[in-house]
Amino acid sequence: MTLVSRFMFLMCFSLSGIRVLDGPLTDSMEAIAFNKHYQINDIYSCSWGPDDDGKTVDGPHQLGKAALQHGVIAGRKGFGSIFVVASGNGGQYDDNCNYDGYANSIYTVTIGAVNEAGEMPFYAEECASMLAVTFSSGDKQMRSIVTSDWDLQKGTGCTEGHTGTSAAAPIAAGMVALMLQVRPCLTWRDVQHIIVFTATKYEDHQAAWKTNGAGFNHSHQHGFGLLNAWRLTNAAKVWESVPYLASYVSPVLKENKNIPLVPHVLELSWNVTTADLLLSGMRTLEHVGVTVSITHPRRGNLQIQLFCPSGMSSLIGATRKLDADPNGFTEWTFSTVRCWGENAEGAYRILVTDVGEETLKRGVFQTWQLTLYGSSWTPEDVAERRRLVEESQGGQFLNDNFSLPCPPGLEISEQDSYTITNNTLRTLMLLGCFAVFWSLYYTVELYLSRISSSSDLDLSCEGSSCILSRRQGSSGPRQLEAGLETESLPLCGSNDVAVDYEEDEDNVGHVALYRHQPSTTQFRLMVENRPKPQNNAIFDLQDNEDTVRHDTRDGDTNLNEYG
Repeated sequence: MTLVSRFMFLMCFSLSGIRVLDGPLTDSMEAIAFNKHYQINDIYSCSWGPDDDGKTVDGPHQLGKAALQHGVIAGRKGFGSIFVVASGNGGQYDDNCNYDGYANSIYTVTIGAVNEAGEMPFYAEECASMLAVTFSSGDKQMRSIVTSDWDLQKGTGCTEGHTGTSAAAPIAAGMVALMLQVRPCLTWRDVQHIIVFTATKYEDHQAAWKTNGAGFNHSHQHGFGLLNAWRLTNAAKVWESVPYLASYVSPVLKENKNIPLVPHVLELSWNVTTADLLLSGMRTLEHVGVTVSITHPRRGNLQIQLFCPSGMSSLIGATRKLDADPNGFTEWTFSTVRCWGENAEGAYRILVTDVGEETLKRGVFQTWQLTLYGSSWTPEDVAERRRLVEESQGGQFLNDNFSLPCPPGLEISEQDSYTITNNTLRTLMLLGCFAVFWSLYYTVELYLSRISSSSDLDLSCEGSSCILSRRQGSSGPRQLEAGLETESLPLCGSNDVAVDYEEDEDNVGHVALYRHQPSTTQFRLMVENRPKPQNNAIFDLQDNEDTVRHDTRDGDTNLNEYG
Protein backbone atom coordinates (compact mmCIF):
# COMPACT_ATOMS: atom_id res chain seq x y z
CA MET A 1 0.00 0.00 0.00
CA THR A 2 1.38 3.42 -0.99
CA LEU A 3 0.53 6.52 0.98
CA VAL A 4 0.65 10.05 -0.43
CA SER A 5 1.03 13.06 1.86
CA ARG A 6 0.32 16.45 0.34
CA PHE A 7 2.41 19.58 0.97
CA MET A 8 1.39 23.08 0.05
CA PHE A 9 3.86 23.74 -2.72
CA LEU A 10 3.67 22.70 -6.31
CA MET A 11 4.59 19.18 -7.44
CA CYS A 12 6.08 17.96 -4.22
CA PHE A 13 4.72 14.93 -2.43
CA SER A 14 5.81 12.64 0.35
CA LEU A 15 5.45 8.92 -0.32
CA SER A 16 5.55 6.11 2.18
CA GLY A 17 4.67 2.44 2.17
CA ILE A 18 2.95 0.12 4.62
CA ARG A 19 4.18 -3.47 4.69
CA VAL A 20 1.07 -5.64 4.76
CA LEU A 21 1.67 -8.24 2.04
CA ASP A 22 4.89 -9.90 3.26
CA GLY A 23 3.05 -12.51 5.33
CA PRO A 24 -0.38 -13.60 6.54
CA LEU A 25 -2.78 -10.65 6.51
CA THR A 26 -5.39 -10.58 9.26
CA ASP A 27 -8.51 -8.44 9.32
CA SER A 28 -7.06 -6.30 12.12
CA MET A 29 -3.76 -5.74 10.28
CA GLU A 30 -5.69 -4.61 7.21
CA ALA A 31 -7.84 -2.25 9.28
CA ILE A 32 -4.76 -0.68 10.87
CA ALA A 33 -3.20 -0.18 7.43
CA PHE A 34 -6.32 1.61 6.15
CA ASN A 35 -6.15 4.09 9.05
CA LYS A 36 -2.37 4.37 9.41
CA HIS A 37 -1.55 8.00 10.36
CA TYR A 38 -4.71 9.17 8.65
CA GLN A 39 -4.19 12.76 9.77
CA ILE A 40 -0.85 12.82 7.92
CA ASN A 41 -1.49 10.53 4.95
CA ASP A 42 -4.12 11.84 2.55
CA ILE A 43 -4.28 9.15 -0.14
CA TYR A 44 -4.03 5.36 0.17
CA SER A 45 -3.10 3.65 -3.11
CA CYS A 46 -4.04 -0.03 -2.98
CA SER A 47 -2.68 -2.15 -5.83
CA TRP A 48 -3.81 -5.41 -4.27
CA GLY A 49 -7.00 -7.31 -3.56
CA PRO A 50 -8.58 -10.78 -3.67
CA ASP A 51 -7.29 -13.40 -6.10
CA ASP A 52 -8.03 -12.48 -9.74
CA ASP A 53 -8.68 -16.10 -10.67
CA GLY A 54 -12.22 -15.84 -11.98
CA LYS A 55 -13.72 -17.81 -9.10
CA THR A 56 -13.09 -15.83 -5.91
CA VAL A 57 -15.71 -13.68 -4.16
CA ASP A 58 -14.10 -11.77 -1.33
CA GLY A 59 -13.54 -8.36 0.15
CA PRO A 60 -12.89 -6.52 3.38
CA HIS A 61 -14.22 -8.22 6.48
CA GLN A 62 -15.77 -6.62 9.54
CA LEU A 63 -12.76 -4.64 10.77
CA GLY A 64 -11.62 -3.70 7.28
CA LYS A 65 -15.06 -2.35 6.36
CA ALA A 66 -15.19 -0.36 9.59
CA ALA A 67 -11.72 1.07 8.92
CA LEU A 68 -12.69 2.23 5.42
CA GLN A 69 -15.79 3.93 6.79
CA HIS A 70 -13.86 5.48 9.66
CA GLY A 71 -11.22 6.73 7.23
CA VAL A 72 -13.67 8.67 5.07
CA ILE A 73 -15.35 10.12 8.17
CA ALA A 74 -12.36 11.08 10.32
CA GLY A 75 -9.34 10.95 8.02
CA ARG A 76 -7.65 14.07 6.66
CA LYS A 77 -9.12 16.34 9.37
CA GLY A 78 -12.64 15.20 8.63
CA PHE A 79 -12.50 15.68 4.85
CA GLY A 80 -11.95 11.94 4.43
CA SER A 81 -9.09 9.70 3.40
CA ILE A 82 -8.94 8.90 -0.32
CA PHE A 83 -8.71 5.16 -1.03
CA VAL A 84 -7.62 4.45 -4.62
CA VAL A 85 -8.11 0.77 -5.54
CA ALA A 86 -6.96 -1.19 -8.59
CA SER A 87 -9.86 -2.91 -10.36
CA GLY A 88 -7.93 -6.17 -10.83
CA ASN A 89 -6.08 -8.19 -13.46
CA GLY A 90 -8.36 -11.19 -13.95
CA GLY A 91 -9.77 -10.29 -17.35
CA GLN A 92 -8.32 -13.36 -19.05
CA TYR A 93 -10.30 -15.47 -16.57
CA ASP A 94 -13.57 -13.58 -17.14
CA ASP A 95 -13.22 -12.04 -13.70
CA ASN A 96 -15.23 -8.96 -12.77
CA CYS A 97 -14.35 -6.42 -10.10
CA ASN A 98 -17.88 -6.52 -8.68
CA TYR A 99 -16.77 -9.76 -7.03
CA ASP A 100 -14.06 -7.72 -5.29
CA GLY A 101 -15.41 -6.10 -2.13
CA TYR A 102 -12.69 -3.42 -2.16
CA ALA A 103 -13.44 -2.36 -5.74
CA ASN A 104 -17.22 -2.16 -5.32
CA SER A 105 -17.15 -0.25 -2.03
CA ILE A 106 -18.67 3.23 -2.02
CA TYR A 107 -15.64 4.44 -0.03
CA THR A 108 -13.06 3.65 -2.72
CA VAL A 109 -12.05 5.11 -6.08
CA THR A 110 -11.84 2.09 -8.40
CA ILE A 111 -9.39 2.52 -11.28
CA GLY A 112 -8.98 0.31 -14.34
CA ALA A 113 -6.40 0.37 -17.13
CA VAL A 114 -6.03 1.03 -20.85
CA ASN A 115 -2.97 0.40 -23.00
CA GLU A 116 -1.05 3.07 -24.90
CA ALA A 117 -3.58 2.84 -27.75
CA GLY A 118 -6.45 3.56 -25.37
CA GLU A 119 -7.81 0.04 -25.61
CA MET A 120 -8.81 -2.37 -22.90
CA PRO A 121 -5.87 -4.73 -22.16
CA PHE A 122 -6.35 -8.49 -22.04
CA TYR A 123 -5.92 -8.55 -18.25
CA ALA A 124 -8.35 -5.73 -17.41
CA GLU A 125 -11.64 -6.54 -15.69
CA GLU A 126 -15.03 -5.12 -16.58
CA CYS A 127 -17.03 -3.60 -13.78
CA ALA A 128 -20.16 -1.52 -13.20
CA SER A 129 -18.58 0.05 -10.11
CA MET A 130 -15.41 1.30 -11.85
CA LEU A 131 -15.01 5.09 -11.85
CA ALA A 132 -12.26 5.64 -14.43
CA VAL A 133 -9.10 4.34 -16.10
CA THR A 134 -5.50 5.47 -16.57
CA PHE A 135 -2.70 4.22 -18.81
CA SER A 136 -0.81 1.02 -18.15
CA SER A 137 0.74 -1.87 -20.04
CA GLY A 138 -0.74 -3.81 -22.93
CA ASP A 139 0.48 -6.84 -24.83
CA LYS A 140 4.15 -7.72 -25.26
CA GLN A 141 4.62 -5.35 -28.20
CA MET A 142 3.41 -2.34 -26.19
CA ARG A 143 5.29 -0.28 -23.66
CA SER A 144 4.82 -0.70 -19.93
CA ILE A 145 5.04 1.90 -17.18
CA VAL A 146 8.36 3.40 -16.10
CA THR A 147 8.64 3.97 -12.36
CA SER A 148 11.03 3.80 -9.42
CA ASP A 149 12.11 0.40 -8.19
CA TRP A 150 14.64 -1.36 -5.98
CA ASP A 151 16.46 -4.66 -5.81
CA LEU A 152 18.76 -6.43 -3.39
CA GLN A 153 21.89 -5.54 -5.36
CA LYS A 154 21.42 -1.84 -6.12
CA GLY A 155 18.89 -0.91 -3.47
CA THR A 156 17.34 1.86 -5.54
CA GLY A 157 16.77 2.36 -9.24
CA CYS A 158 13.93 2.24 -11.74
CA THR A 159 12.02 -0.19 -13.91
CA GLU A 160 10.45 -0.05 -17.35
CA GLY A 161 8.22 -3.04 -16.73
CA HIS A 162 5.51 -1.97 -14.29
CA THR A 163 2.23 -3.45 -15.55
CA GLY A 164 -1.44 -4.05 -14.91
CA THR A 165 -4.00 -2.11 -12.93
CA SER A 166 -1.41 -2.12 -10.15
CA ALA A 167 0.38 0.54 -12.22
CA ALA A 168 -2.80 2.39 -13.18
CA ALA A 169 -4.04 2.98 -9.62
CA PRO A 170 -0.90 4.87 -8.42
CA ILE A 171 -1.10 7.16 -11.46
CA ALA A 172 -4.66 8.02 -10.45
CA ALA A 173 -3.52 8.57 -6.85
CA GLY A 174 -0.94 11.08 -8.07
CA MET A 175 -3.62 12.99 -9.99
CA VAL A 176 -5.79 13.09 -6.89
CA ALA A 177 -2.81 14.52 -4.99
CA LEU A 178 -2.65 17.35 -7.56
CA MET A 179 -6.34 18.03 -6.93
CA LEU A 180 -5.72 18.27 -3.18
CA GLN A 181 -2.83 20.67 -3.75
CA VAL A 182 -5.17 22.97 -5.63
CA ARG A 183 -7.98 22.63 -3.08
CA PRO A 184 -7.04 20.84 0.18
CA CYS A 185 -10.58 20.86 1.57
CA LEU A 186 -12.04 18.56 -1.08
CA THR A 187 -13.95 15.76 0.63
CA TRP A 188 -13.70 12.12 -0.40
CA ARG A 189 -17.03 12.49 -2.22
CA ASP A 190 -15.89 15.70 -3.92
CA VAL A 191 -13.00 13.71 -5.41
CA GLN A 192 -15.40 11.06 -6.75
CA HIS A 193 -17.72 13.70 -8.22
CA ILE A 194 -14.87 15.55 -9.95
CA ILE A 195 -13.66 12.28 -11.51
CA VAL A 196 -17.17 11.57 -12.80
CA PHE A 197 -17.56 15.13 -14.15
CA THR A 198 -14.15 15.34 -15.87
CA ALA A 199 -13.22 11.82 -17.10
CA THR A 200 -12.83 11.74 -20.88
CA LYS A 201 -14.83 9.46 -23.13
CA TYR A 202 -12.78 8.19 -26.08
CA GLU A 203 -13.58 6.00 -29.02
CA ASP A 204 -13.07 2.30 -28.50
CA HIS A 205 -15.17 -0.18 -30.43
CA GLN A 206 -15.14 -2.54 -27.41
CA ALA A 207 -16.13 0.06 -24.84
CA ALA A 208 -19.92 -0.09 -25.34
CA TRP A 209 -20.48 3.42 -23.99
CA LYS A 210 -23.93 4.29 -22.72
CA THR A 211 -25.27 7.68 -21.64
CA ASN A 212 -27.34 7.74 -18.45
CA GLY A 213 -30.26 9.96 -17.52
CA ALA A 214 -27.99 12.70 -16.15
CA GLY A 215 -25.91 12.89 -19.33
CA PHE A 216 -22.83 11.01 -18.05
CA ASN A 217 -21.18 8.39 -20.27
CA HIS A 218 -20.11 5.12 -18.71
CA SER A 219 -18.62 1.88 -19.95
CA HIS A 220 -18.18 -1.38 -18.06
CA GLN A 221 -14.69 -1.51 -19.57
CA HIS A 222 -13.53 2.08 -18.89
CA GLY A 223 -15.77 3.57 -16.22
CA PHE A 224 -16.57 7.22 -16.94
CA GLY A 225 -13.44 7.49 -19.06
CA LEU A 226 -9.76 8.33 -19.02
CA LEU A 227 -8.46 10.56 -16.22
CA ASN A 228 -7.00 13.89 -17.31
CA ALA A 229 -4.86 15.76 -14.77
CA TRP A 230 -5.53 19.13 -16.42
CA ARG A 231 -9.29 18.72 -16.26
CA LEU A 232 -9.16 17.37 -12.71
CA THR A 233 -7.12 20.27 -11.30
CA ASN A 234 -9.11 22.96 -13.12
CA ALA A 235 -12.37 21.52 -11.81
CA ALA A 236 -10.94 21.17 -8.30
CA LYS A 237 -9.98 24.85 -8.27
CA VAL A 238 -13.61 26.01 -8.60
CA TRP A 239 -15.31 23.11 -6.83
CA GLU A 240 -17.66 23.71 -3.92
CA SER A 241 -18.42 20.73 -1.72
CA VAL A 242 -21.38 18.52 -2.46
CA PRO A 243 -24.17 18.25 0.12
CA TYR A 244 -24.08 15.61 2.85
CA LEU A 245 -24.29 11.94 1.94
CA ALA A 246 -27.87 10.67 1.96
CA SER A 247 -28.88 7.03 1.87
CA TYR A 248 -31.93 4.82 1.59
CA VAL A 249 -32.15 1.12 2.49
CA SER A 250 -35.11 -1.00 1.46
CA PRO A 251 -36.49 -3.82 3.60
CA VAL A 252 -35.00 -7.26 3.06
CA LEU A 253 -37.17 -8.56 0.23
CA LYS A 254 -37.85 -12.29 0.55
CA GLU A 255 -38.48 -13.97 -2.81
CA ASN A 256 -37.53 -17.69 -2.65
CA LYS A 257 -38.07 -18.09 -6.41
CA ASN A 258 -36.42 -20.48 -8.84
CA ILE A 259 -33.97 -18.97 -11.32
CA PRO A 260 -34.83 -19.98 -14.91
CA LEU A 261 -32.44 -20.97 -17.67
CA VAL A 262 -31.58 -18.49 -20.41
CA PRO A 263 -33.38 -17.07 -22.42
CA HIS A 264 -35.92 -16.86 -19.61
CA VAL A 265 -35.28 -14.44 -16.76
CA LEU A 266 -36.46 -13.89 -13.22
CA GLU A 267 -37.52 -10.26 -12.89
CA LEU A 268 -37.87 -8.57 -9.50
CA SER A 269 -38.60 -4.94 -8.72
CA TRP A 270 -38.85 -2.46 -5.88
CA ASN A 271 -40.39 1.00 -6.12
CA VAL A 272 -38.80 3.89 -4.23
CA THR A 273 -41.27 6.70 -3.60
CA THR A 274 -40.88 10.35 -2.68
CA ALA A 275 -42.05 9.50 0.83
CA ASP A 276 -39.29 6.89 1.13
CA LEU A 277 -36.65 9.51 0.36
CA LEU A 278 -38.21 12.31 2.39
CA LEU A 279 -36.39 11.56 5.64
CA SER A 280 -32.91 11.45 4.09
CA GLY A 281 -33.54 14.26 1.63
CA MET A 282 -32.01 12.30 -1.27
CA ARG A 283 -32.86 13.52 -4.75
CA THR A 284 -30.09 12.24 -7.05
CA LEU A 285 -27.98 9.09 -7.07
CA GLU A 286 -24.30 8.34 -6.67
CA HIS A 287 -23.85 4.64 -5.82
CA VAL A 288 -26.51 1.92 -5.98
CA GLY A 289 -26.00 -1.34 -4.09
CA VAL A 290 -27.88 -4.63 -4.29
CA THR A 291 -27.29 -7.24 -1.56
CA VAL A 292 -28.38 -10.74 -2.57
CA SER A 293 -28.61 -14.23 -1.09
CA ILE A 294 -28.81 -16.96 -3.74
CA THR A 295 -28.36 -20.72 -3.64
CA HIS A 296 -27.01 -22.32 -6.81
CA PRO A 297 -25.04 -25.50 -7.63
CA ARG A 298 -22.64 -23.53 -9.87
CA ARG A 299 -22.30 -19.84 -8.97
CA GLY A 300 -20.51 -18.83 -12.17
CA ASN A 301 -23.60 -19.62 -14.27
CA LEU A 302 -25.55 -16.70 -12.81
CA GLN A 303 -26.03 -13.36 -14.53
CA ILE A 304 -27.57 -10.40 -12.69
CA GLN A 305 -28.58 -7.08 -14.23
CA LEU A 306 -29.84 -3.96 -12.47
CA PHE A 307 -32.04 -1.32 -14.11
CA CYS A 308 -32.37 2.11 -12.51
CA PRO A 309 -35.63 4.07 -12.89
CA SER A 310 -34.24 5.89 -15.95
CA GLY A 311 -33.70 2.57 -17.72
CA MET A 312 -29.90 2.67 -17.35
CA SER A 313 -28.69 -0.93 -17.12
CA SER A 314 -25.75 -2.32 -15.17
CA LEU A 315 -24.31 -5.82 -15.41
CA ILE A 316 -23.57 -6.19 -11.71
CA GLY A 317 -23.15 -9.97 -11.67
CA ALA A 318 -21.32 -11.32 -14.72
CA THR A 319 -21.00 -15.00 -15.59
CA ARG A 320 -17.61 -16.63 -14.88
CA LYS A 321 -16.74 -19.95 -16.49
CA LEU A 322 -14.24 -20.92 -13.77
CA ASP A 323 -16.50 -20.21 -10.81
CA ALA A 324 -17.90 -23.62 -9.85
CA ASP A 325 -18.70 -22.73 -6.25
CA PRO A 326 -21.79 -24.75 -5.16
CA ASN A 327 -22.94 -22.37 -2.43
CA GLY A 328 -24.05 -19.30 -4.39
CA PHE A 329 -24.07 -15.93 -2.62
CA THR A 330 -24.73 -15.13 1.02
CA GLU A 331 -25.54 -11.45 1.57
CA TRP A 332 -23.07 -10.34 -1.09
CA THR A 333 -23.34 -6.71 -2.21
CA PHE A 334 -23.00 -5.74 -5.87
CA SER A 335 -22.78 -2.06 -6.77
CA THR A 336 -22.91 0.30 -9.73
CA VAL A 337 -22.03 3.93 -10.47
CA ARG A 338 -23.72 3.96 -13.88
CA CYS A 339 -26.78 5.79 -12.53
CA TRP A 340 -24.71 8.70 -11.14
CA GLY A 341 -26.65 11.97 -11.10
CA GLU A 342 -29.99 10.42 -12.00
CA ASN A 343 -33.24 10.90 -10.12
CA ALA A 344 -33.39 8.46 -7.21
CA GLU A 345 -37.16 8.05 -7.24
CA GLY A 346 -38.79 5.26 -9.20
CA ALA A 347 -38.80 1.52 -9.83
CA TYR A 348 -35.56 -0.49 -9.61
CA ARG A 349 -35.53 -3.84 -11.40
CA ILE A 350 -33.14 -6.76 -11.31
CA LEU A 351 -33.07 -9.51 -13.92
CA VAL A 352 -31.52 -12.86 -13.00
CA THR A 353 -30.87 -15.74 -15.37
CA ASP A 354 -28.97 -19.02 -15.45
CA VAL A 355 -26.69 -19.72 -18.45
CA GLY A 356 -25.86 -23.24 -17.28
CA GLU A 357 -27.01 -26.70 -18.26
CA GLU A 358 -30.44 -28.20 -17.77
CA THR A 359 -28.94 -31.14 -15.90
CA LEU A 360 -28.04 -28.98 -12.92
CA LYS A 361 -30.43 -28.28 -10.11
CA ARG A 362 -32.17 -24.92 -10.39
CA GLY A 363 -30.88 -22.09 -8.24
CA VAL A 364 -33.12 -20.23 -5.80
CA PHE A 365 -33.16 -16.46 -5.44
CA GLN A 366 -33.81 -16.11 -1.72
CA THR A 367 -33.56 -12.45 -0.67
CA TRP A 368 -32.34 -9.07 -1.86
CA GLN A 369 -32.02 -5.57 -0.48
CA LEU A 370 -31.62 -2.27 -2.32
CA THR A 371 -29.33 0.47 -0.98
CA LEU A 372 -29.14 3.94 -2.53
CA TYR A 373 -26.48 6.59 -1.87
CA GLY A 374 -26.75 10.13 -3.12
CA SER A 375 -27.34 13.73 -2.16
CA SER A 376 -29.98 16.44 -2.01
CA TRP A 377 -28.84 17.83 -5.36
CA THR A 378 -31.65 18.00 -7.86
CA PRO A 379 -31.09 16.98 -11.50
CA GLU A 380 -30.95 20.70 -12.25
CA ASP A 381 -28.17 21.17 -9.69
CA VAL A 382 -26.18 18.39 -11.35
CA ALA A 383 -26.57 20.00 -14.77
CA GLU A 384 -25.49 23.41 -13.44
CA ARG A 385 -22.39 21.95 -11.78
CA ARG A 386 -21.45 20.25 -15.05
CA ARG A 387 -21.68 23.60 -16.80
CA LEU A 388 -19.41 25.30 -14.23
CA VAL A 389 -16.85 22.50 -14.51
CA GLU A 390 -16.70 22.79 -18.29
CA GLU A 391 -16.32 26.58 -18.06
CA SER A 392 -13.31 26.14 -15.77
CA GLN A 393 -11.35 24.08 -18.30
CA GLY A 394 -9.71 27.08 -19.96
CA GLY A 395 -7.17 27.30 -17.15
CA GLN A 396 -8.04 30.87 -16.23
CA PHE A 397 -8.67 30.00 -12.60
CA LEU A 398 -5.38 28.14 -12.26
CA ASN A 399 -3.40 31.02 -13.74
CA ASP A 400 -5.12 33.74 -11.69
CA ASN A 401 -5.00 34.19 -7.94
CA PHE A 402 -8.51 32.79 -7.72
CA SER A 403 -9.34 31.00 -4.50
CA LEU A 404 -12.56 29.84 -2.89
CA PRO A 405 -12.83 29.77 0.91
CA CYS A 406 -11.42 26.55 2.32
CA PRO A 407 -12.26 25.56 5.92
CA PRO A 408 -9.32 24.32 8.02
CA GLY A 409 -10.92 21.03 9.00
CA LEU A 410 -11.22 19.36 12.37
CA GLU A 411 -8.51 18.50 14.86
CA ILE A 412 -8.95 14.75 15.27
CA SER A 413 -6.45 12.83 17.36
CA GLU A 414 -5.32 9.39 16.30
CA GLN A 415 -5.82 6.62 18.81
CA ASP A 416 -2.99 4.23 19.53
CA SER A 417 -3.44 0.79 18.04
CA TYR A 418 -1.48 -2.41 17.63
CA THR A 419 -1.48 -5.40 15.35
CA ILE A 420 -2.96 -8.70 16.46
CA THR A 421 -1.10 -11.54 14.77
CA ASN A 422 -2.54 -14.92 13.90
CA ASN A 423 -0.62 -16.55 16.77
CA THR A 424 -2.00 -14.02 19.23
CA LEU A 425 -5.53 -14.64 18.01
CA ARG A 426 -5.07 -18.41 18.37
CA THR A 427 -3.70 -17.97 21.90
CA LEU A 428 -6.63 -15.78 22.92
CA MET A 429 -9.06 -18.30 21.45
CA LEU A 430 -7.46 -21.20 23.34
CA LEU A 431 -7.49 -19.24 26.59
CA GLY A 432 -11.14 -18.39 26.05
CA CYS A 433 -12.02 -22.04 25.39
CA PHE A 434 -10.13 -23.12 28.52
CA ALA A 435 -11.97 -20.50 30.62
CA VAL A 436 -15.34 -21.72 29.34
CA PHE A 437 -14.42 -25.37 30.03
CA TRP A 438 -13.20 -24.59 33.54
CA SER A 439 -16.36 -22.61 34.33
CA LEU A 440 -18.54 -25.51 33.22
CA TYR A 441 -16.43 -28.00 35.19
CA TYR A 442 -16.61 -25.89 38.36
CA THR A 443 -20.38 -25.44 37.99
CA VAL A 444 -20.95 -29.19 37.61
CA GLU A 445 -18.66 -30.00 40.56
CA LEU A 446 -20.46 -27.49 42.77
CA TYR A 447 -23.85 -28.88 41.79
CA LEU A 448 -22.82 -32.49 42.44
CA SER A 449 -21.25 -31.63 45.81
CA ARG A 450 -24.45 -29.98 46.97
CA ILE A 451 -26.47 -33.02 45.95
CA SER A 452 -24.03 -35.30 47.79
CA SER A 453 -24.07 -33.20 50.98
CA SER A 454 -27.85 -33.27 51.20
CA SER A 455 -28.37 -36.89 50.11
CA ASP A 456 -28.92 -38.13 53.71
CA LEU A 457 -31.70 -35.62 54.44
CA ASP A 458 -35.32 -35.71 53.38
CA LEU A 459 -35.79 -32.34 51.68
CA SER A 460 -39.06 -33.11 49.92
CA CYS A 461 -41.43 -31.38 52.34
CA GLU A 462 -42.00 -27.75 53.19
CA GLY A 463 -42.46 -25.67 56.30
CA SER A 464 -40.67 -27.72 59.01
CA SER A 465 -37.30 -26.35 60.03
CA CYS A 466 -35.17 -25.99 63.11
CA ILE A 467 -31.64 -25.23 64.17
CA LEU A 468 -30.12 -28.61 63.37
CA SER A 469 -31.60 -31.83 62.10
CA ARG A 470 -30.42 -35.39 61.78
CA ARG A 471 -32.59 -38.05 60.22
CA GLN A 472 -32.74 -41.11 62.42
CA GLY A 473 -31.05 -44.12 60.91
CA SER A 474 -28.69 -42.16 58.62
CA SER A 475 -25.05 -43.15 58.58
CA GLY A 476 -22.14 -41.04 59.74
CA PRO A 477 -21.97 -38.10 62.12
CA ARG A 478 -23.16 -34.59 61.33
CA GLN A 479 -20.19 -32.28 61.96
CA LEU A 480 -20.85 -28.76 63.26
CA GLU A 481 -18.02 -26.30 63.71
CA ALA A 482 -18.15 -24.06 66.76
CA GLY A 483 -20.25 -20.97 66.10
CA LEU A 484 -22.44 -22.60 63.41
CA GLU A 485 -25.05 -24.03 65.77
CA THR A 486 -27.77 -21.86 64.19
CA GLU A 487 -27.80 -23.68 60.83
CA SER A 488 -31.40 -24.16 59.64
CA LEU A 489 -32.48 -27.27 57.74
CA PRO A 490 -35.90 -28.69 56.82
CA LEU A 491 -37.39 -31.51 58.90
CA CYS A 492 -39.95 -33.76 57.34
CA GLY A 493 -40.23 -37.23 58.82
CA SER A 494 -41.70 -38.29 62.14
CA ASN A 495 -38.30 -39.55 63.31
CA ASP A 496 -36.46 -36.26 62.70
CA VAL A 497 -34.91 -34.72 65.77
CA ALA A 498 -33.43 -31.30 66.55
CA VAL A 499 -30.75 -30.22 68.97
CA ASP A 500 -30.44 -26.68 70.35
CA TYR A 501 -27.21 -25.78 72.09
CA GLU A 502 -26.31 -22.36 73.54
CA GLU A 503 -24.20 -20.79 76.27
CA ASP A 504 -25.42 -18.32 78.88
CA GLU A 505 -23.54 -15.28 80.21
CA ASP A 506 -21.72 -17.47 82.77
CA ASN A 507 -20.42 -19.68 79.97
CA VAL A 508 -22.68 -22.48 81.13
CA GLY A 509 -23.88 -24.64 78.25
CA HIS A 510 -27.50 -25.69 77.87
CA VAL A 511 -28.75 -28.39 75.54
CA ALA A 512 -32.33 -29.07 74.45
CA LEU A 513 -33.47 -32.06 72.43
CA TYR A 514 -36.70 -31.94 70.37
CA ARG A 515 -38.64 -34.43 68.27
CA HIS A 516 -40.72 -33.45 65.24
CA GLN A 517 -44.48 -33.99 65.63
CA PRO A 518 -45.87 -35.81 62.53
CA SER A 519 -48.06 -33.75 60.13
CA THR A 520 -47.26 -30.52 62.02
CA THR A 521 -44.55 -27.91 62.29
CA GLN A 522 -44.32 -28.46 66.06
CA PHE A 523 -41.57 -30.14 68.05
CA ARG A 524 -42.00 -32.05 71.32
CA LEU A 525 -39.44 -31.25 74.00
CA MET A 526 -37.55 -34.36 75.04
CA VAL A 527 -34.63 -33.19 77.24
CA GLU A 528 -33.66 -29.66 78.25
CA ASN A 529 -31.34 -27.61 80.46
CA ARG A 530 -28.59 -30.13 80.78
CA PRO A 531 -25.43 -28.26 81.76
CA LYS A 532 -22.45 -28.24 79.41
CA PRO A 533 -19.97 -31.00 80.32
CA GLN A 534 -16.29 -30.40 80.75
CA ASN A 535 -13.96 -30.42 77.75
CA ASN A 536 -13.05 -33.83 76.36
CA ALA A 537 -16.22 -35.32 77.89
CA ILE A 538 -19.01 -37.23 76.21
CA PHE A 539 -22.56 -37.39 77.53
CA ASP A 540 -25.83 -38.85 76.30
CA LEU A 541 -29.24 -37.17 76.03
CA GLN A 542 -31.89 -39.84 76.43
CA ASP A 543 -35.59 -40.31 76.35
CA ASN A 544 -37.60 -43.44 76.04
CA GLU A 545 -37.05 -43.63 72.26
CA ASP A 546 -33.65 -42.23 71.32
CA THR A 547 -30.18 -41.66 72.58
CA VAL A 548 -28.21 -38.73 71.13
CA ARG A 549 -24.51 -38.49 71.99
CA HIS A 550 -23.05 -34.99 72.44
CA ASP A 551 -19.26 -34.65 72.14
CA THR A 552 -17.57 -31.37 73.09
CA ARG A 553 -13.96 -32.36 72.53
CA ASP A 554 -11.80 -29.81 70.58
CA GLY A 555 -14.60 -27.28 70.72
CA ASP A 556 -16.71 -29.10 68.10
CA THR A 557 -20.15 -30.60 68.37
CA ASN A 558 -20.60 -34.11 67.00
CA LEU A 559 -24.01 -35.71 66.92
CA ASN A 560 -24.50 -39.42 66.46
CA GLU A 561 -27.94 -40.98 66.52
CA TYR A 562 -28.86 -44.42 67.76
CA GLY A 563 -32.16 -46.07 67.20
